[in-house]
Amino acid sequence: MDPQSIKFRPDNCGVTVEIHPPSTPDTTERLPPNTKSVTNPSGRYSIKSSKSVESLPAIGAFPLGSLRITEAREDLAPDTPLTTPDAMEPPSESRHALPTGGDVLILDDLPANFTVGCDTMSFSTKKSFPGFRDIPPGAHLIWVAPSEMTSTRSAYWIVTPEREEGEQAEVYVKQWDKFNEVLSDPASHAEERFQKERLEQIYDSLSPYQFRAATSGTLLPPPRQEAEHLPSFLSNETIWFQLTSAIHAGLLNRITGQTQRSWQVTTTDRVAGDESMAEEARLYATSKSQLRFTFPMDAPLISSTAEGSQRTRQALDPTSFVLETLENSTDGRQPEDLVGELSFVFLTGMHLGNFSCLDQWWFYVNKVIFRCFDLATERPQLALQLIQTFHAQLVYNDRYLEGDILEMMPDNAKMLQKTLVTYKARLNEKLLALGEYITPRQHAVGEAFASLESWLWRLGWDLRGEYVRSGNLMLEDGEIVDMEVTDFEEEDERGEYAPMVVELDNSGHEAGSVSWDR
Repeated sequence: MDPQSIKFRPDNCGVTVEIHPPSTPDTTERLPPNTKSVTNPSGRYSIKSSKSVESLPAIGAFPLGSLRITEAREDLAPDTPLTTPDAMEPPSESRHALPTGGDVLILDDLPANFTVGCDTMSFSTKKSFPGFRDIPPGAHLIWVAPSEMTSTRSAYWIVTPEREEGEQAEVYVKQWDKFNEVLSDPASHAEERFQKERLEQIYDSLSPYQFRAATSGTLLPPPRQEAEHLPSFLSNETIWFQLTSAIHAGLLNRITGQTQRSWQVTTTDRVAGDESMAEEARLYATSKSQLRFTFPMDAPLISSTAEGSQRTRQALDPTSFVLETLENSTDGRQPEDLVGELSFVFLTGMHLGNFSCLDQWWFYVNKVIFRCFDLATERPQLALQLIQTFHAQLVYNDRYLEGDILEMMPDNAKMLQKTLVTYKARLNEKLLALGEYITPRQHAVGEAFASLESWLWRLGWDLRGEYVRSGNLMLEDGEIVDMEVTDFEEEDERGEYAPMVVELDNSGHEAGSVSWDR
């Protein structure tokens, strides 16, 4: 049987199958009883439905457009169906060997002249970009935009696990939705199956992860190299791992509220508790669930059971409340998930232009992370991860991104500078108080912050400035309490403790002083 054409009619979702076998005397004898034979001038026969001279009803529950002829076979009887149900199909893996290297992400129907991003790289395409292969273990963000300057972007987070040698890789198929202008899952399972089955044919055209711009047009400028010495975790080869090492499937499931193998995010996604752009949220209202984080912006950082002095202490230093929330969770949440959330909101916010995620990032750095003063002594490993990840984000922003998160929101940046001044003073006091009992992890926290302080010096940020030691503090619920910090009375900038001019070395440290990174 050699089908010559299959024609679709949108009005009745039917097909017309025209068969032109070789002319033989017994052709009409083999015709099914419900068909008619019509002889045309060329001597060939056309087989059509007796119910309609133009079409047959759609076959089974298969959607229009999902039936595909993959090969022509002459040994089939005329009444043999062109497709078989899913239960009768052999597994696609038995017909098409899946890759055993890194994961694969296919971008189906992506138009030409798009901007495509994959982790630290973004580029413009001159023709339809097919996707990526050899994606290594770890968390990855792949995003697309109709143009480099477009205001709306869509992306997917994927998490590639460590696999044994020879173990089959995962194949993700994403399709450009022309109507909604968003990157989404394929319209049907049949389309996704078809793309996976043709993987062998397109595999070589996919861009290797280590050479993500193999088929692209214009590349962005290469990342700038730092003149000064930076810690190893800030190198070009390791910075993405530093940023995403705490992002895992369970974390992404909780943030998006959906259990998936890949997680869609867009420019217009909203963070639960973000009231700063209510008008825009209503303008782009969708049925999607909001992004949810452990510490919402509209929730107090004080335990509901705290009273009296404990309530005041949590208002000044929410470490106990943060640890209680992270360590006593019933949904499998871990303390390190705070690091993952900090990375998620930064990368999603900056790469997709999602200002709701950026608001959550500012809330985390100004209200949570650098106000947890006791974290450095009680959970030094967590404090070290948070400081290093924050440092990596600032370096990544300076090295790979065109926009500057500190310049985009100057008021928040000014608040951050004051927050870091206070954190530095409290951190030094707590670490020095440990004396000879300081642990290597606690010492590493001091070194990590000293490295961050040295890098911020290039921005003109002097973290040795004064900070508020006493006054009134309004809690999240509106209650006003008197506060006074007496730990640094001897450092009060009055009388014999007034500021004095000192000499600084090339890295911004006071000449002759003892530094944690020395």
